[in-house]
Amino acid sequence: MKKASYYLLDVFTDRMFSGNQLAVFPDARQVEESLMQPIAREMNLSETVFIYPKNEDGSFDMRIFTPTQELPTAGHPTIGSAYYLSRKVDHMANDTTDIVLNQKVGQIRVTLDIKNNAVQKATMFQPLPIFGKIYDDRSALASLISIAESDLMDFPIQEVSCGVPFLIIPVKSIETVEKIRFRLDLWDKLKAELDNAFVYVFTPHGSLKDSDLHGRMFAPEAGILEDPATGSANGPLGCYVTHYHIKHGPFVSEQGFELGRPSIIHIEIDCDERDRISQVKVGGQSVFVGQGEIFMDNI
Repeated sequence: MKKASYYLLDVFTDRMFSGNQLAVFPDARQVEESLMQPIAREMNLSETVFIYPKNEDGSFDMRIFTPTQELPTAGHPTIGSAYYLSRKVDHMANDTTDIVLNQKVGQIRVTLDIKNNAVQKATMFQPLPIFGKIYDDRSALASLISIAESDLMDFPIQEVSCGVPFLIIPVKSIETVEKIRFRLDLWDKLKAELDNAFVYVFTPHGSLKDSDLHGRMFAPEAGILEDPATGSANGPLGCYVTHYHIKHGPFVSEQGFELGRPSIIHIEIDCDERDRISQVKVGGQSVFVGQGEIFMDNI
């Protein structure tokens, strides 16, 4: 019987059943290209990834799928894939080493911090930010997430991308974030104007004493009503917070608390001598949860 094996990881957490779930197919040669999207739909996780064998230059080609579409890059699939691949990379017991992943946006470098032969954290280097359109209809966007316009902070609602565009919506308190209800009926009316951007709502406060930011991400067009942890959103988030001088980094960002899957994401934004963003780093931990097989003969 023809099969394709996969591993399950929880990403942006140090414990099982928290963070964001990821399916990693470690040998994409086992899967026909036309079946990758249907398999991702069958897995029904935020993302499923397919990794090809190591290239001659040491890099790995990979593809990333939500249940409904392929993504050019994504954070938790990158971090989780690097954790999986760490077992295939030569390193010292206490060391840092790099893994290079070839994605639709180009090469993404991930640095692994290793202690006692175990990965302590993986940090991805994201593309530099593109600050896009500012949306002036604040009332409509407040209604989209079922809050009052007065709950919004006095900063722009703006699209920011580090490979994937996110509409960043700043709100005043954690209590406001917790009470959000995303209205799909309004989304159907607004999504064309918003260019189908994913929506990230945050507040510059944390539930935990060491946290700086707390957020939620909604992406109905990608088949993700709400995501427990979004690395590709937290890069733009860190850039937004830095650009508007809301807080100074590095940042510890919380997500997924409202879903019962708490996630911790580390963000570092470097700036040059002209105060321009020069580097975007997003990192976290991952844990292995299980493994399985997809039967291919009946497809």
